[in-house]
Amino acid sequence: MKEITVAIIGCGRIAQRHAQHINNTEGLNLVAVCDIDENKAKELGAEYSVPHIKNAGDLFKIEDIDVVAICTPNGHHAEHSISALKAGKHVLCEKPMAISVHDCGEMIKTAEKYNKRLFVIKQNRFNPPVAAVKKAIEEIN
Repeated sequence: MKEITVAIIGCGRIAQRHAQHINNTEGLNLVAVCDIDENKAKELGAEYSVPHIKNAGDLFKIEDIDVVAICTPNGHHAEHSISALKAGKHVLCEKPMAISVHDCGEMIKTAEKYNKRLFVIKQNRFNPPVAAVKKAIEEIN
């Protein structure tokens, strides 16, 4: 199986969880991190022994990145996802997908146009209270 190379853009709190999961998953390899706050990028990069990049455009130019995990603030999800897709990367985007329905549609259209996958994190479905509510609803129906 080919190793999947992953980069993270946005090195805030949620990026730490992404990095941990990438690092602990066989077949995935974290290869770069990016943040406009160079100190955050340096810190996360050093923790996982990967290069840190300050400019998203420079990150998207790196050829040997298969997937970009978008962990930036919500208002940047569409912009960063679309840029990554246009650069030939698959995208794993934190929730919410974007802050407008129009932007969500543009992200989907771009993924289709460039034949790339666009995944959106919806991890709450695994939280015990959410799972209990889902089970209760299913039992009613």
